[in-house]
Amino acid sequence: MAGRTLAAASLAAAVLALGSSSSSQAGLRVSLVDTAVIAAAELGELSGLAPSDRRGVYWGVNDSGNEPLLFALDSAGQDLGSVLVAGATNIDWEDLDQGPCFSRPGRCLYIADIGDNSANRGSIQVYRVPLPEPPGAGARGRVSVLDVLELRYPDRPRNAEGLVVSESGWLAVVTKELFDPPVLFRASAAPSRMPVVLDAVTQLPMTANAAVGRQVTGAALSADGELLVTRTYVSLHAYRLRSTAVPLTQSAGVAIPVVESQGEAITFGARDELVLGSERGTRGHAIIQRLRFQVEPLR
Repeated sequence: MAGRTLAAASLAAAVLALGSSSSSQAGLRVSLVDTAVIAAAELGELSGLAPSDRRGVYWGVNDSGNEPLLFALDSAGQDLGSVLVAGATNIDWEDLDQGPCFSRPGRCLYIADIGDNSANRGSIQVYRVPLPEPPGAGARGRVSVLDVLELRYPDRPRNAEGLVVSESGWLAVVTKELFDPPVLFRASAAPSRMPVVLDAVTQLPMTANAAVGRQVTGAALSADGELLVTRTYVSLHAYRLRSTAVPLTQSAGVAIPVVESQGEAITFGARDELVLGSERGTRGHAIIQRLRFQVEPLR
């Protein structure tokens, strides 16, 4: 699928180990391809990215308190228009992914209204909308919510900023913890009229540290559902998904090579690329960046 494929040879590697781009033992080598300022003035609090069905074109969302809008942009940051999501409310949109609609043919965007800084929401919502067409620079389109998945944690409310959707029919939420390891929760992505209780799968073995910005702010899943990459404000963390999540990075992760105001968005790009995005923050502009990565067997 456009914008979400990984090199097959990379995914077939039997043993993976990830480290910094300067490490001779690194299984993942990351390098900056380019970075660009996001042109759309309204997209100042970018919190999630997902691929469109056009190569090099992405959808983004703002987080809490903003209009329920999807923004189309390319990797050069160009404004390709926005789309109003009728029937949705942006309580705290924190991530975005693309996947099957399941209830009908075609592709859908999954809007993750999962942010909960105060940890007091009784449930969180994932809006599913048919994948729209970018309306063009300065234009605004409209799309209606197809259905809403209401999710509940099995124990207590939690703050989360990472959502991924698999091609095989499940979705996962990754929590944002201050100093404890993030937790991976999973549920069926099938439509449901009743609230769905998330299953706690595992704690992800990373060292969370709010003091240095190492908190999960976004997540991305490879097209085959095998490779999960989470991002923090400062680092990337990768996991091989089997029955649980096998870490492919050390607990501190791989440093993001660009200084961002407040980096919260990540998705897979073309073949060997990850695409990251940040809020405008105090630097005065939001940015989008492409990183090239190469997965290699550990020597």
